[in-house]
Amino acid sequence: MFKRAIVGNVYRIPTRSFFGVSKPQSYEISKILHGSPKQVYDIVSQVDQYKTFVPFVEDSFISQRNKDELPTRAGLLVGWKDIVEKFECDLICVENKEVTAKSLQLDLFDNLETIWKFHEHGGNKCKVDFKLAFKFKSPIYDKLSSLFAPQVSEIMIGAFEKRLKQIKLNESMKKYQKPKL
Repeated sequence: MFKRAIVGNVYRIPTRSFFGVSKPQSYEISKILHGSPKQVYDIVSQVDQYKTFVPFVEDSFISQRNKDELPTRAGLLVGWKDIVEKFECDLICVENKEVTAKSLQLDLFDNLETIWKFHEHGGNKCKVDFKLAFKFKSPIYDKLSSLFAPQVSEIMIGAFEKRLKQIKLNESMKKYQKPKL
């Protein structure tokens, strides 16, 4: 039935797993947003505000800042159906250019990393390059995530785009409001 391979004194019986070994996954998306790199950077680096506009984020916080008040550590409580995961990330913020987040400890993932890069695109526009890279501890979750992970990148960047539009709308409305007497 099974062919046995003899290696030294150890017998190896070939096996095949239905799900295989958990593999790193990576998804990238680029998009032109109607805002400056500074405006988009400000939204992405204010991790403590994610709970107000990013889908599936139930809580968000900044736990450390550097001497320039840029966040260096932040965390999220993310929930979807019966899965809830709280984690902290080290942040590297390069003002108006890039925000990188790398997970510190996770129960669900072996690693989780996001990289946001912001580029001037003329006419008060910003080209955003977003990369999501992760590796689940469970091969089952890997297989399931391959069904929806590409859409997660779209949902993420869409949430930030919507937030940018809301902030710009609020700024415009303040500009044209009559002062109260």
